[in-house]
Formats: sequence, structure tokens, C-alpha cells
Amino acid sequence: MAMVRHPLVAGMFYPHHSHALQQQLEWCFRHKLGAGDLPKVNEQGRRRIVGLVVPHAGYIYSGMTASRAYAALADDGIPQVAVLFAPAHYRPGAPFAVWTKGAWETPLGQVKVAEELAQALVAADEGYAEDVNPHLGGFGHGEHSIEVQLPFLQFVFGDRTPAIVPIAVSCHELDELKRAGQVLAEVVQRQNGDVVLIASCDLTHYEPHVVAERHDRETLERLIALDADGVWDCVRRYPSQSDVLVAIPVVEAAKGLGATEGVILGYSTSGQVTGDLSEVVGYGAAALLRP
Repeated sequence: MAMVRHPLVAGMFYPHHSHALQQQLEWCFRHKLGAGDLPKVNEQGRRRIVGLVVPHAGYIYSGMTASRAYAALADDGIPQVAVLFAPAHYRPGAPFAVWTKGAWETPLGQVKVAEELAQALVAADEGYAEDVNPHLGGFGHGEHSIEVQLPFLQFVFGDRTPAIVPIAVSCHELDELKRAGQVLAEVVQRQNGDVVLIASCDLTHYEPHVVAERHDRETLERLIALDADGVWDCVRRYPSQSDVLVAIPVVEAAKGLGATEGVILGYSTSGQVTGDLSEVVGYGAAALLRP
């Protein structure tokens, strides 16, 4: 039997039932902080988007900003595979823990794993390893960082939802993070596949809104400049942005796959939802583009 990763945070980060989930996704896209309207897939899209940075909090907090990333992806065409890098929040594992088989399930159905690419990554470099444990979470918490991205992909692309390569990141070393991206680019080039790379990460955690906005703007500017060393420097100076480390392999892989520039698609903080600006979490959406 194929290995299926069942939803662990449905009913917490997003609705458990498919109809309610569809309604909340529509709300995210139509919200004033969101894309403004429902996404439309552009069949003739140029597929310039190589990489995306997308937040991963509960939909009522970050789903609006996430919708901006997925609306841009819809307008860009239909990728075959989405490679998702996300922090291992609760249970560390292999430096880059790959779920290599089967499918991931959400209330909207199953998303297949791109098994050939996943297994090629594991074979290509010792930093990548088949390891499901970080994807499951621990200490009574289900890992949410990849799971919350999948309903967005399903909502946008329906039965053409790209297959996925889920990668939970426990590595915190710059050279290894960069190497992981370079290896990924080499493997994708050998397979000649059409992939989008997704860094699932929130930005500043639990700082005043004005501080978060200033620090996050600096980090987003480094991301869209494809400056992995600059991103590393920002995280070193602003350690509450540690989630952003998972964007470093995405930046490096995107460069290897032809990206030359980036654009910030949206930014918000939890304070804009709760009204409490004294201690917020920052959410950014950005795209890395080939010419």
C-alpha cells in the first residue's frame, strides 16, 4: 500500500471539512490583505516563477498573504512539481528530511508525492535522507509547515495540482543550506522537470509591529535579490526570523534554475488581524523569477 500522510492540523490551522475549507480559502483570496479576487489559472502562463516564499500560520492570520503567492503562481501557469522546504518545528531529523513515497491527504483530497524526484534527491547527496519523522511533529503537536500549503495548491489547480516533494529542514548551517539548493538544481536539470520551489516560512516572531515590519522588509529585500548570504546575515542579526533559513536552499536552487530577480508580493503581520501591535508575527510572500 502507498504511504499516506494524513492531515494533522485540520481543524486547528484551517477547517477540517472540505466545504468550510473551500469557503475560508475564498475568504483569504478576497480579503483586503489578500489577492483581492479568486485565482485564475493562466493556461498560457510563461512559468517564470521558479521560487516562492509563503507563510505557514493559521489561515485567519497568514492565509491572506499566502493567497498573494498562489494567485501569482496561478497566473504564471501550471508547474508539474512543487518542492517544499519547511522548518521541522517539533521533531528534528535528517538535515533535509524527504518524504519520498505515496501521498499527502487534506480535506480536499490527496496530493501525490513526486517519487522519482524525491528519491533522486536522496540518492544525490547525503544531506537529503528519507525520513518521515520530522513531518509528523512531536511533543503533542502535529507539524503544520508543509501541510498548510497543500490546500492552497489544491484550491488553485484542482485536478492538475502538482505532485510534491516535501522536505523538512533541521539544518542550520549556511554552507549545507546552500549546497542543498545547488544539489536540487542539478537533480531537477537532469530530470528536465518543471518545478516550483516553495519556502514555507513565517518571518519575525513576537516583536512589535514596527520592528517586525522593518526587519522583515530588510530580509525580503535580500531574498528577492537572490542573496543567500544576506538572508543568513539577517537571520543572524534577527534570530526570531529563524524560519527563514529554509528559504536559503530555495534561493540557491532558483539561481541554478535560471532565476535572476525577485518581487515582493505581499506583507502583513498578525497584529493587523488581532489589533494587538505590541507583539506580532510577520508574514511575507515573494516570488523568484527567471527572465
